[in-house]
Amino acid sequence: MSNMENLETELSEKERQARVNEAALASIAAERNRRSASGHAVISSAMGYGSGALGKGLFGRISHAAKLFCILFAFLVPSLLIWQVLL
Repeated sequence: MSNMENLETELSEKERQARVNEAALASIAAERNRRSASGHAVISSAMGYGSGALGKGLFGRISHAAKLFCILFAFLVPSLLIWQVLL
């Protein structure tokens, strides 16, 4: 009878290990899917921003004006700072 009990215990332990293994593999697959989905979201938002910024709509015009402002700011501020220090 003790051999039968050992066999049953061994089988139940194998089943438990199989369940634990399946749960761990499912968790790894879910994490991989989550990371993949977040990567796709970042790329699609960047591509959407790029097409919107280069378009001819309102967002494209605002984006173009912001670029021009940054360029103007980068050229004018050093000159204004030098004039303030020297004059």
